Amino acid sequence: MALKRLMNIVSALQQLGDEMLGEPVTGTLAVGDTTALQLTFSDEYMYNIYIWSDSYFNIMEFWLTDFRGEVISIAGGDNVSLVAYPDTTGEWTLQMLLHEGASSDSASYAAALFRSRRYRLE
Repeated sequence: MALKRLMNIVSALQQLGDEMLGEPVTGTLAVGDTTALQLTFSDEYMYNIYIWSDSYFNIMEFWLTDFRGEVISIAGGDNVSLVAYPDTTGEWTLQMLLHEGASSDSASYAAALFRSRRYRLE
């Protein structure tokens, strides 16, 4: 269900010119569990990460840290979008925490990473 919810927006984003990197990532979290996904970002692009869970009633937290370990973006809910404008190329980490599942002690998620060229004033 999480992947189906995510895929509802993928084609619209691609029509706007955003490039999806790879395939969506899916998984399941138990209540209290945290998972981390490693990402490589380039300073030539801006990035959007879209994450959907399998229910509107899941309580989840998502945060993105840069290569220094500093939290750059944080959001909560059953679906979120996180944005990154890296100032250098490097490894970033997306972390997810399930606080409460809608109807059980777990929830599934689907995440997709998109990038687009940055506009720079020179």
